[in-house]
Amino acid sequence: MTSQQLKEEIKRIASELGFQRTVIASLEPMETERQEYERWLALGYAAGMEYLKRNPHFRTSPQMLYPEGRSAIVVSVSYYTEVPEPPPGFFGKVARYAVGLDYHVVIRAKLRELNARIEKLAGRKILAKAYTDDVSLLEQGLAARHGLGFAGRHTLIIGPQMMGTYNFVAELITELELDADEAYQGTCGKCFRCGEGCPTDAIEYGVGVNSNRCISYLTIENKGGIPLELRKPLGRWVFGCDVCQDVCPYNGRPNYSPWEEFSPERGAGHHLDLLSILNLKSEEVFRERFVHTPLRRPKLRGLTRNCLTVIGNILGDRSSETAASVSDVCRDDAVAKLFQFLETNPEDMLKEHAYWALAQHDDYKTRAKLKQAIDSEEDPNIRNLICAYV
Repeated sequence: MTSQQLKEEIKRIASELGFQRTVIASLEPMETERQEYERWLALGYAAGMEYLKRNPHFRTSPQMLYPEGRSAIVVSVSYYTEVPEPPPGFFGKVARYAVGLDYHVVIRAKLRELNARIEKLAGRKILAKAYTDDVSLLEQGLAARHGLGFAGRHTLIIGPQMMGTYNFVAELITELELDADEAYQGTCGKCFRCGEGCPTDAIEYGVGVNSNRCISYLTIENKGGIPLELRKPLGRWVFGCDVCQDVCPYNGRPNYSPWEEFSPERGAGHHLDLLSILNLKSEEVFRERFVHTPLRRPKLRGLTRNCLTVIGNILGDRSSETAASVSDVCRDDAVAKLFQFLETNPEDMLKEHAYWALAQHDDYKTRAKLKQAIDSEEDPNIRNLICAYV
């Protein structure tokens, strides 16, 4: 079998396994991509993600990641599922990629299966390592350099033939020497719907995403509080955000996920019961509830912070649409749960978010009780902060 025939067989097998697009990548350093990445870092747009700031040369040198490798099989698979109408009451939205099982585990298993099929085809053991969004590698740059798609203004890889952006990207770095594919020539043209639609203005034309303002960063990687000016724009997003993808013209005809592991029935689903999170008493209980799902990432502390913020946004939303799905009884129950939460003596950051959420509710009984609670606060810093918006 020639090298070209082997390459075509690999792509055929990958397709049989459900990968919707497969390309072969060189492991040569990505110099142009490194320069762009360093420029992005210099702007401070990596926010608090210190791991992104370490050694850009390593991140853009795939050979250093796995020295035994000679080429990379780069694949994409859709995670798209339809979002149903939210249940009535206090529910937050989960980004599509996170509604099912943890994609790291699922995709690595599929890549190991791909390598096993390649070994059977070749009739010998083949050294290979599977990666997906969990190592020091500029995956977007590698994928774009070899034609998996092109990087849109939102920095996501846009696949050809309207494959859109609702796709995971992953790599199988292999000892096989395979001819690399060329870049795919795609463009956003003059379109900037992703930036115009972003609730927090996190996308800058020609620059990329400012993580300091990105809802995905704020709700997942961010270890501190959510800045006051960004809480209302968060809307109902409790884990991640899909707005820049939802408005992208290339997502007009999205491919549905071929794997049932990414279905909402297997994981947390598209909508999260916010008040139930306030009842979780320990990190252990939290892990048990969200085992094998991406929602473990921010830990109980981070997800509780997100829930408090979204509860506040719902309490403050008096639109007819919200009024139809969130009754006064539901609001009263949420207010009671927030006061109960404060009685558990949460840490200052969570306490402040709970007070903020209560302050969004335009109800005289709530505000009177809130002022009493604040007056009894021993920490003057918390008291002064909350008094500013009560």
